[in-house]
Amino acid sequence: EAKVAAGFPNLLILPISLLGERKKAMVAGKRKSDRNPTNVSDKLGLKDPLLRRLSSAAAVTHSFLQANDLFLSPSQSLRLESLISSLPISPSPSPSTATWFNRFLTSATEEDDDPRWCLCFRMSKSTFFNLFSILSPSSLPSFAAAIFRLAHGASYECLVHRFGFDSTSQASHSFFTVCKLINEKLSQQLDDPNPDFSPNLLPNCCGVVGFGRFEVKGKLLGAKGSILVQALVDSNGRFVDISAGWPSTMKPEAIFRQTKLFSIAEEVLNGDPTKLGNGVLVPRYILGDYCLPLLPWLVTPYDLTSNEEEEESFREEFNNVVHTGLLSVEIAFAKVRARWRILDKKWKPETIEFMPFVITTGCLLHNFLVDSGDDDDSLEECVNGCAAGDNGETRKDEKDDDDEKTRRFEGEAYIESRRIRDAIAENLSRVISLR
Repeated sequence: EAKVAAGFPNLLILPISLLGERKKAMVAGKRKSDRNPTNVSDKLGLKDPLLRRLSSAAAVTHSFLQANDLFLSPSQSLRLESLISSLPISPSPSPSTATWFNRFLTSATEEDDDPRWCLCFRMSKSTFFNLFSILSPSSLPSFAAAIFRLAHGASYECLVHRFGFDSTSQASHSFFTVCKLINEKLSQQLDDPNPDFSPNLLPNCCGVVGFGRFEVKGKLLGAKGSILVQALVDSNGRFVDISAGWPSTMKPEAIFRQTKLFSIAEEVLNGDPTKLGNGVLVPRYILGDYCLPLLPWLVTPYDLTSNEEEEESFREEFNNVVHTGLLSVEIAFAKVRARWRILDKKWKPETIEFMPFVITTGCLLHNFLVDSGDDDDSLEECVNGCAAGDNGETRKDEKDDDDEKTRRFEGEAYIESRRIRDAIAENLSRVISLR
């Protein structure tokens, strides 16, 4: 975007610099308009020099956008569109025989490695059409529009002229129809967790359970208003189980006990136990954080600050390995935000009823792209630091230290659960010492 601003300073800088002057002129002219009603029509007739300059700059910017929208990145073109629409006088849309998407299809190369597919739709051309064939939506433009909105958070107004909808209501209906298809078709591909998360260090571990946080504007859901999503992530960084829509005012342990995962975990994790090097049989299990209870099938870190725990070095080693495993959940959610930017912004309170549905859509698409081999390395910069947002602030799914301490599980740990965790930790220490 900096190159565009440098190469065409009048297109970007002039409209912004005129906004302040335009506001002053409007205030001064308002008093005159009370005495002279024709003053309003004069301004609408562009007799005001400021309005003429503003309209001219907007028209030039609009012409530039129309001529280069296939070569600008979506973030650049959406920024320009937003700038033009925010002006007091916006140029009338020019009649066009082809929508942006139709022109995109015509100009895109036949080769699958055309980078514009990943830039616009976050997936390669072959993966795009493979997903289209699986979902079988009503039309290709409606499918493409939904993926584009997920990828860039584009408004429905933007989808209307880019993909040829008749109205914003039609664009909205089409978006949620495609999201529903994604939830219906791709959720069928969720597999039971396999005991391969870290077979050498954590034998029989089937994955990691954790929480993602998606922000909501206002204080409807508390001072740190957000929606919490519980997820179980496997060794490939896929979401094996998703439970979205929990208010951030709830404690993670309370959420955990109300999810389907908690009710069916023993059935899903029902498999052969593994005999460790110390001769102890360990059943299948998943990893969780301090805020969750220690159970025979849920292994959490040691509380090294508790007087009940003996001071042994292998427990600290075990905690380090568990914390590394817990990063898998954070990285998975960070990739979802980095790829589907509609989820990387604060949602309005009046739209939060749709938020869990869209979050689940993003997670299922993440799984599909991992399975398709489209989980490319280009997202790594976005993922570093758990996906820093556009404002430069690092977003973390983990809670701050004070909040973490207040939310640690305070119930009695089962004796069998402790025995299993001790056996896993001792085996881990033995494996590390042999390296």
